[in-house]
Amino acid sequence: MTDSRHVLVVEDSRVQAKIISQHIGQATPFPTIVAHSLAEAMEAMTTKRKGIFVAILDRNLPDDPEGRIVSIAKSLQIPTVVMTATFNEEVRQQLLDDNVVDYFLKSLSEMTAMERLIERLYKNQFVTALVADDSKLFRLHMTSLLKNLNVKALTAEDGREALEVLGQNPDISLVITDYNMPNLDGFALVEEIRATHPKDKLAIIGVSAEGGAQTVKFLKVGANDFLVKPVQVEEFTCRVNQQLDMLEILAGFRECRDKAGY
Repeated sequence: MTDSRHVLVVEDSRVQAKIISQHIGQATPFPTIVAHSLAEAMEAMTTKRKGIFVAILDRNLPDDPEGRIVSIAKSLQIPTVVMTATFNEEVRQQLLDDNVVDYFLKSLSEMTAMERLIERLYKNQFVTALVADDSKLFRLHMTSLLKNLNVKALTAEDGREALEVLGQNPDISLVITDYNMPNLDGFALVEEIRATHPKDKLAIIGVSAEGGAQTVKFLKVGANDFLVKPVQVEEFTCRVNQQLDMLEILAGFRECRDKAGY
């Protein structure tokens, strides 16, 4: 199995697994691989790894009371979405520590959001982003989060290097830039990018430790969105996916306009 279009569903309840699998099959073009235990999941993840682009996991399996399934999926670099029957701050923190892409309650009302995320994660395999920040630690954090979303991430230490990387990689469709950088700061970088890359073809998310006036200025010079440090993982996921969704929608509008001869 080499076609990386499959969704791995790991759920010990056969009824729940069938419901989740059927919903994914009906709402998305992606076939599912179903496992009901840690042993079955490990076999699927190792023998069919190339065919899997995302795993939907239950953390409470009979043969895995400690929830090792999440860290195993992470070690195999499989983006992971967790379905949980209960949720509180302790569970949330554990899921964030496990570096999951997102989490949902086991509820039919959550299925639509999960299905949209699955489709986005598949499309993200073909997305390239650029992270510009003079902090190596922050660059590593951002690239880790992007990789978790199935996005290829390139990096730059300042605005000047960011422009060089952008020029060498025309497929970049998302730039995440800090404000305070040497040589060329975030505001100037956004202005330079917007001179040749319109908002409907390349999205920019500004980042700063301060909000307020910096948020406004980032948006005024051409950024699509803004995040305040320290960046919350859930907010990052939502903002990035929203920007990529919007680029896709705008590309569709351009295609329709061109066909209509406008």
